[in-house]
Amino acid sequence: MQRIFRRCVVAAPRLRTAAPRLPFRYIHPSPIVRQEAQAAGEFKEDEKITKFRQLEERGFIHPNIVKNLVGNMKLETLTEVQQKTINQALDGKDIIAQAKTGTGKTLAFLLPILQNIIKIDPDLARANYSFKGPRTTADDIRALVISPTRELAEQIAQEARRAVRGTSIVVQTAVGGTQKARGLQSILREGCHLLVATPGRLKDIMTDNYSQIEMPDLSVLVLDEADRLLDQGFWAEIQEIMQLLPAREEVDRQTLMFSATVPPDVVRVVRRTLKPGFNFVQCVPADEEPTHKRIPQKVINVNGFENMLPTLAELIQRGIDASSEPTGRPFKAIVYFNSTAEVTLADEILNNLSSPGAEGSEHPSRRRHPWKRISILPIHSKLTQSQRTRAAETFKRSKSAILLSSDVTARGMDFPDVTHVIQMGVPQDRESYIHRIGRTGRAGKEGEGWLILPPAEIRESRTRLRGLPIKQDGSFGSATADLVREDVELAPEVGGIVEMLRKAAEGVPYRAKAAVYSAMLGTHSYVSDKEGFMAALNRLATKGWGMGEPPTLSAGIVGRLGLSRVPGVRVGGREDGEKFGKDAFERTGLFQRDSFQRRDRERGFERKDPFQRAGFRERRPFERNGSRGGFRPRYSNKLDGGKNFRDGDTRRGWTKRNKDSPF
Repeated sequence: MQRIFRRCVVAAPRLRTAAPRLPFRYIHPSPIVRQEAQAAGEFKEDEKITKFRQLEERGFIHPNIVKNLVGNMKLETLTEVQQKTINQALDGKDIIAQAKTGTGKTLAFLLPILQNIIKIDPDLARANYSFKGPRTTADDIRALVISPTRELAEQIAQEARRAVRGTSIVVQTAVGGTQKARGLQSILREGCHLLVATPGRLKDIMTDNYSQIEMPDLSVLVLDEADRLLDQGFWAEIQEIMQLLPAREEVDRQTLMFSATVPPDVVRVVRRTLKPGFNFVQCVPADEEPTHKRIPQKVINVNGFENMLPTLAELIQRGIDASSEPTGRPFKAIVYFNSTAEVTLADEILNNLSSPGAEGSEHPSRRRHPWKRISILPIHSKLTQSQRTRAAETFKRSKSAILLSSDVTARGMDFPDVTHVIQMGVPQDRESYIHRIGRTGRAGKEGEGWLILPPAEIRESRTRLRGLPIKQDGSFGSATADLVREDVELAPEVGGIVEMLRKAAEGVPYRAKAAVYSAMLGTHSYVSDKEGFMAALNRLATKGWGMGEPPTLSAGIVGRLGLSRVPGVRVGGREDGEKFGKDAFERTGLFQRDSFQRRDRERGFERKDPFQRAGFRERRPFERNGSRGGFRPRYSNKLDGGKNFRDGDTRRGWTKRNKDSPF
């Protein structure tokens, strides 16, 4: 009662009358044409808007929003998906849009959302510098955007905040990997109009009786990367979230879905979620060649695990050398690993490199790195959200950089000008390979895909990657060199790379190597020749990492993996004061979920920020799940059955039947 009274005193009354909407198909380039079109009811396709400034001139988007787009974000021309969706979304239509990442789809749904928020309360269009108290509360959430990953959610929120600069619209996030209590306090203290969330954290706060997040006036729901939401098993959580939202019979709600592909699973969700008469916007030509068939792809077969990092270093050096040529592009690569432990170890080794002849300098600042002008950045699920965001933003802004990544960046993230995608080992499935490759060759620019394979993975790769246009490349000396025998003389360029990597690996802590050793047992559980695999793994530890002997494994892990009688397995549990166990196993099918799967991503199995002081833990008053003497009503929502589903409202001229539409 006290909270209701406070809101009535502080908050200004909301203007809820909707302005009449012009019934036309395209946005017209002048008021005269608009009047003529309104009178005639007929419109020409060549009269659609193509510039952001025209959105302001024709009265569709508020001038303060357009000012940010054109002045601060330096945007001028609308993309195809923006031209096809903004007007329909402003009209309140439910939309399913098929568009690739990097085509401007984020602004395609953000602009209608922001304009509708301003339409409901025009005072939000300007900044509020009053000190009379907050005018916005947690109940003012008008739009909800659900994204499959933290990175994509933060990217959407950042773009929204840039678009609303100078207004009173409040954008908040609710994502895994961040402190739940701090996020809730921010929403309750500052209020919220637009909430961008991941499914796990959103469900968590909406089912928490103490969170005070209800969204009674929600008018827009956006499902971004809908195909990925389904791929990663989020549909059950999304259904639960929708049951907690106000029923459509009580509060009319617009639903916008964006997806790079429209498989049968997405079609079924569309029929259950969108209102009859929704529009299908297709921005991917049916006959367009997929990225994974268009991008040149090569595989490098190496002698053993110990050859993989030297081959990667040789490939990177080739790319850097090619970038210095007159027609060369700046070298910018994403290197994918199959576990977070491998990302961490590669980061330690590659950032610790010293050029031959510079090894005498013990202080890191005095070392001469062979790629001194190129940043090497790690990103994976065990970093804090701030660390991951910082790495992603740095890589985006860099002209030349190397991003060492697990699968957290394989989909949804838009990194410009990536020239190389390098995959260290066979990915867990064909889809992961294809989505990784899709990070390069974007916006009409060229790119390359590379796969580095050890002998233990060649047979499995033929099954998982069958039919893909991958050609073998045998030109890398580091791949075929014998790095095990001491009496073999290496070629000078290969020997320099190997020696440089060995010296860098010697400075890496035991625990980092042991974690990779343990994780690789999980990622290679499909290998039938256990004895041969353990011998290869031990060669990696001793010859590749410079360890005196391979790491030990706990008796429990050895028993569960069936390695008790395999030669070469060292049982010890703890050694050299280090401890490792289940947390090193990153892949599905062993002891825990993938580092990029839902539970790991949403529940925050990340390491502490190294900049945080030890011993301090913030209280989390909102995390209890009991009841506290009061009943908090919940909304129910009956999903549309899709019985009256049709292609669109052709009477108003919004859509024509698309022969390629799956609906």
